[in-house]
Amino acid sequence: MLPVAPPPDTPPADALAAPARAGRRERNRHRVRTAILDAALELFAERGFEQTTVRDIAARAGVSTATVSRYFPVKEAMLFGEAEVRTAALYDAVRSRPAGEPPTAAVVAGLVHQPELDADGRARMLASRRAIARSTVARGRAGVYLDAWRGAIARALRDRGTDTAEAEVVAAAAVAVLDAVADRWARAGGRGDLRVAMTAGFSAIGWTIPEETA
Repeated sequence: MLPVAPPPDTPPADALAAPARAGRRERNRHRVRTAILDAALELFAERGFEQTTVRDIAARAGVSTATVSRYFPVKEAMLFGEAEVRTAALYDAVRSRPAGEPPTAAVVAGLVHQPELDADGRARMLASRRAIARSTVARGRAGVYLDAWRGAIARALRDRGTDTAEAEVVAAAAVAVLDAVADRWARAGGRGDLRVAMTAGFSAIGWTIPEETA
C-alpha cells in the first residue's frame, strides 16, 4: 500500500518538533542560569564576594567554569542577575504613567506596580544585599547597577516631558530611598513586606502614591 500523504496544510513533523526543542533549550538555559546565580549568591553571602572564585561557583552549581563565564562574563554581574530585565520594566512602568501626573507620583506608582518578588526572588535579594553589606568591593560594583536604575528613571521622566535637571534629581532621590529600604529590609532578615516598606520610605520624604495605585 502506498503511504498516505498528509493534508497540504499539515506542517512537517520536524517543523512541529522545532518549537518543542527550542522550548526545552530555553528551559535548560534558564535552569542552568538560575543554578549558577543561586550558587553565587549563597557563596557571596557565606564567604564574601572577594573570597568567592568562579571555580567555587561552578563547583556548587555543578557546571564548568566556562559555563559560568558564558552566562555571567564578570563575577559582579551575579550580584544583580536580573538587573537588565528589571531596569527595562521600571522604565516602561514610569514612562507609561498618565501625562499629567507629577514626576514623583509617576515614579512611586511605577515602582509599586513592579511585580512582587516570589520566595526565590526574595531569597536572592537577601543574599545579594548581605554580600554587598560585607564587602566594599561588592558595594562599589553595586553602584554600577544603581546608576542604571537612576538612568532608567531619569530617562523615563524625560520621555514624559520632565525637565532634565528635575528628572535627574527625582531619579537620584528615588534610588536612594530604594537602596535604604532594601538595606534595612535585609538587616531585618528579609522579613516584612517590601512594598509596604517602600511606600513608607517614600512617605518619609513626602512622596505619595496616586490614589488609584494605593
